[in-house]
Amino acid sequence: MQSAPLTAAQALGPLQHLLQQTAPYWRVSPFTTAQPAWMEEHPELAAACLGLSDEQAEALDREPQALQAWLAPQLPLLGDVGTALQVPMAAAPKTLGNARWSNGIPGRKWAQIEAFAAQIPEDEHPLLDWCSGKAHLGRSLARQQPRPLHAVERNPTLCAQGQALAQQAGVEAHYQCKDVLQQAVEAPPKARVLALHACGDLHRQLIQSPLLDAAQSLHLAPCCYHLWLEEGFCPLSSAASAQDLQLDRNQVQLAVQDTVNAPAAELRKQATLAAWRLGFDCLQRDLRGVDEYLQTPSLPHRLLAEGFPALCHRLAAHKGLSIGTEPHWAQLEERGWERLKQARRLQLVRHGFRRAIEMWLVLDLAARLEERGFAVSLQQFCPREISPRNLLISAHKAD
Repeated sequence: MQSAPLTAAQALGPLQHLLQQTAPYWRVSPFTTAQPAWMEEHPELAAACLGLSDEQAEALDREPQALQAWLAPQLPLLGDVGTALQVPMAAAPKTLGNARWSNGIPGRKWAQIEAFAAQIPEDEHPLLDWCSGKAHLGRSLARQQPRPLHAVERNPTLCAQGQALAQQAGVEAHYQCKDVLQQAVEAPPKARVLALHACGDLHRQLIQSPLLDAAQSLHLAPCCYHLWLEEGFCPLSSAASAQDLQLDRNQVQLAVQDTVNAPAAELRKQATLAAWRLGFDCLQRDLRGVDEYLQTPSLPHRLLAEGFPALCHRLAAHKGLSIGTEPHWAQLEERGWERLKQARRLQLVRHGFRRAIEMWLVLDLAARLEERGFAVSLQQFCPREISPRNLLISAHKAD
């Protein structure tokens, strides 16, 4: 007899135990701590990382399965983590409507919509598109399965554009222009709630929202788990809270530190900003006489035009530090690039746990839905090449 699948709460326990066992490898970032403690215990692993060429390191970071395979012989527990992450892949989606439906929607976004919509069972219940933007997802599904569409979006311009697109498509649409973090949202009875890549507190608010009490189902692909998080992460489910991993914002952000098909120019800008931040880190340690990382605010790419010295002066002023005698800026910047080169290689060990952290965050959401009386399933709704945030929580009111 085939055993029943684990509930989300049951699946959380073993994964939580593995993450606690392996915490020294993923808790500390080599960008903030130049030599994480695990390097002393596993000098051969550190040497293997630091011996990689730029091309090898970049290739491993782009391919999670290749990275897992490279790390597993030296970190056997990582193999156990990989086993805990097995999530079924949904069948390839059929075409949604006709080619004209995708007009004005970027290609990868449309592919995500088609893959997501293919997992929504057809029934007689209305649709609610959460944090919808122009409601490309809800509108397309309402055209395929003629049903009333309810959309929630805080940007009035997007609401107006979405309403116009719905009218052109012959879809009965009702927009609520609301900030879901500040205002209560109304939902029709028995609604099927859709949330494709709702970020951070937007999906956490949905999981806790009273509107789910009257909903028939929820289909959620969460994203950017760290957004709006200021300090420590608080789990939503009793199962995750019982043995809380006590994640901080940086550790939660680890779950989304992978990209697919990022433009080369964008990657160069990110690398330069990272090297300059690390150059400033070297400077601030010298200025303060304290060998520890100093948290600094995020930096927009436009600051690259001001140059490295100006950026250091900006960050120093923000932290109340006086630079005094001008340092040798070229040497300091070079130190930053050397730190970046080392950190990126050592970071591969930490990146081996990206999906495990994400799975823990998703299972926390799923377990909270189970506690609210939903039957929950989890699958990958699209290949990673279409979106690395491809985990779909499908929750239905249990009989």
